[in-house]
Amino acid sequence: MGPYTITYAGRESGEAFSNYLFYVSQGGRRVAELSHDYRGDAHWIRLPGERWIELAERVLEGGGPEPVVLSPAGVKAVDRLLG
Repeated sequence: MGPYTITYAGRESGEAFSNYLFYVSQGGRRVAELSHDYRGDAHWIRLPGERWIELAERVLEGGGPEPVVLSPAGVKAVDRLLG
């Protein structure tokens, strides 16, 4: 599938160490959501509004001055989720 666009959606809550939330879009439509803990050690994926599924691999790359994109493992995870 792909190509996917990643948009930073903020934190899951207002707490200092809450998880980061990202939207995954395809063709202007949100198709999935990604999250990771504040250190980037744990990663999750879900269909919008569904339950989180933990992932074993890092699914996002970039950040800071670089755009955030899906890693190759991230593309596979989203493709699997969408079936």
